[in-house]
Amino acid sequence: MAKKFGKILMVTAALGAVAAGVYYYLQGKDDFVDDDFDDDDDFDNFDEDLDDDGTAKDADRNYVDLDLDKAEEFKEGLNAVKAEATDKIVGTVKEVTDTVKEAADKAEVKVEEFFDDDDSDGSMDAM
Repeated sequence: MAKKFGKILMVTAALGAVAAGVYYYLQGKDDFVDDDFDDDDDFDNFDEDLDDDGTAKDADRNYVDLDLDKAEEFKEGLNAVKAEATDKIVGTVKEVTDTVKEAADKAEVKVEEFFDDDDSDGSMDAM
């Protein structure tokens, strides 16, 4: 009986949740559509940017010419710095790798000495 009551309770809760979801969706659907149309309004008045004679206010501004030679020099300098940094990183990685290999070789020798079964006095203590 308890299992049947639990199942009925779960089905009722699920149906209630679905009904509430549908209700809130249908209630908010109209508000969502109305909000989208309000965002499309354009309140900018571009006539404010013009003088009385109809010309633009900022018509007498100066423009800066681009110096492409300086851009190429900058690009070459950037590539040189990048190559230098790459060389430093590769050199450091090689040094670290060599140090790790040396440490591993030393550890291997110590392990081999530790597990060596031959004793200098001829006894079999190591076994």
